[in-house]
Amino acid sequence: MDLAALIKEARQEARLTQEELGRRLGRSRASISQLEAGVRTPSFGSLREILAVLGKQVRMELEPLDEDVRRQIVEHKHDPDLAGRVYFAVEQIEDLAGLDLRIEGLAAAALLGAPVDAGDPQVAVANTERTAHWLADKLRHGRIRLRPASWVGTAWPRTPQEVHDLIEAECPGGWIMVRGFFHEIPLRFAPAEDVARHVLVDNGEHEALRVQPLHEIDTTDRNAARVLRLLREQAQDARG
Repeated sequence: MDLAALIKEARQEARLTQEELGRRLGRSRASISQLEAGVRTPSFGSLREILAVLGKQVRMELEPLDEDVRRQIVEHKHDPDLAGRVYFAVEQIEDLAGLDLRIEGLAAAALLGAPVDAGDPQVAVANTERTAHWLADKLRHGRIRLRPASWVGTAWPRTPQEVHDLIEAECPGGWIMVRGFFHEIPLRFAPAEDVARHVLVDNGEHEALRVQPLHEIDTTDRNAARVLRLLREQAQDARG
């Protein structure tokens, strides 16, 4: 942690000069300048005091060493059945597998060999007229169900234009939940050029799965995010 940069950034966010911060802390401007230049290193108690004046607080968490996570990556044994399970989940949504799509999120990361919990697959479909016709047709014949909370009690979209309008108005990022015969999966209506960027993962007897590239995968899971960061660093090192 760069404490000097941390203090300076917090002071600038609070829109205080070094002199104003020093006055609030009962210190000189020169003292604040030395802290921000890294000439002096504050104790933990002093750091908390400075940040509190700036409306910030310190939160510390312990996590495994990067080297331990790298070892887990090396020792990880890829689940040979994962691709089949993901394909099965997609196939349960009638005719979904025939659309332009790619698997995203942690399921994509796991398919690419990351030691993370895949969870339920997230699917991005190209936001095209064909996709809109597919969704409108399935809704019209009651073949699939949607579950955005904001749609409860409203009429389902019945035409491609109604599909586009409702997704644009009610679905942040284009996400909806789609339920087929056995599975409910998050589905994202994405630009066609996003879906076109993919990595092929062998699926045995079935068609290869198109998967979101590793460098595009994002997650709010801290541990999974660390695994992805280290995998990206290894890939970068390998490229030289």
